[in-house]
Amino acid sequence: PSYRGHIELLRTADGIAVVNELPLEEYLYSVVPSEMPASYPLEALKAQAICARTYAYGHMLRAGYPRYGAHVDDSTRFQVYNNLKTSDKTEQAVRETYGKLLFYQDAPIEAFYFSTSCGHTTDGSIWGSDPAKYPYLDGCLLETDRSVLNLSTNAAFEAFIKDKEYPSYDSSFPMYRWETTVTNRQLEEEITAVGTILNISVTERGVGGIVKKVRVEGSDGIMTINGEGQVRAKLGNPYMKITKNDGNVMKDIESLPSAYIAIENEGVDDNNITTFHIYGGGYGHGVGMSQNGAQAMAAEGKTYEEILRFFYNGVEIREAEKETAG
Repeated sequence: PSYRGHIELLRTADGIAVVNELPLEEYLYSVVPSEMPASYPLEALKAQAICARTYAYGHMLRAGYPRYGAHVDDSTRFQVYNNLKTSDKTEQAVRETYGKLLFYQDAPIEAFYFSTSCGHTTDGSIWGSDPAKYPYLDGCLLETDRSVLNLSTNAAFEAFIKDKEYPSYDSSFPMYRWETTVTNRQLEEEITAVGTILNISVTERGVGGIVKKVRVEGSDGIMTINGEGQVRAKLGNPYMKITKNDGNVMKDIESLPSAYIAIENEGVDDNNITTFHIYGGGYGHGVGMSQNGAQAMAAEGKTYEEILRFFYNGVEIREAEKETAG
């Protein structure tokens, strides 16, 4: 394997830490094709480059691994940075957006992005933050007019998520809608505090209908699962088979693809096993830019500026050097 820049080896109590030091723009040469297929339209790749640059710039100001002198790692915990051969197109996307960042009121934004939407994004409160902290992450329908649906009730969200043809920039992608089933026995391997699980229900939804709280009723008590990440982790399991919108089945995924879900209790069988059917949509946390939504917008002729201003409300796109000079 070969990497741009320099490689530093640091001896630590846990072994040897490998740190790759390189210029930001060269880092993006590998991040962009790692995060978005090089086959996507150039304008979508440019939008991805600016998101990735803004995200990385923010972590340059607050290093994620200060004891190693490193800002980020190479995984989905930050941004994927694979050792792969880049393409002319992805490098062009980085070069033609050189230095450009997303700003809101003179500060770089938190440029979150994810794979595929269910047709609606959400706001910055899903991780417990005050949504006012991220005014540019307000959540909207992935349609031209950037409207918002009230999907705060289970009935409203269930009707929305069961509509496999609901019009959206993401509607042609397989993960736009998906379904799976899970039994209480499978869930009890992860959820151990309530005894035999009797029922699961959604008790709170955020913008776009994303689940924020789930109530689990069991023979030994009741518990609440809080937050998008915990909902996906606790309700997922290694036996799960996800049937995508195109009919294909995805396996080997232990966490739910997203927290945009509706849950139906299908009852108890003769073996005292309760089965739950989960209707879901999208892949990822649902905050910021949908990468497949950006692909569809670019295919329709939208520019990278139009794409970014759609997903990040009220932002400006300008060069970092100008901000520093000011």
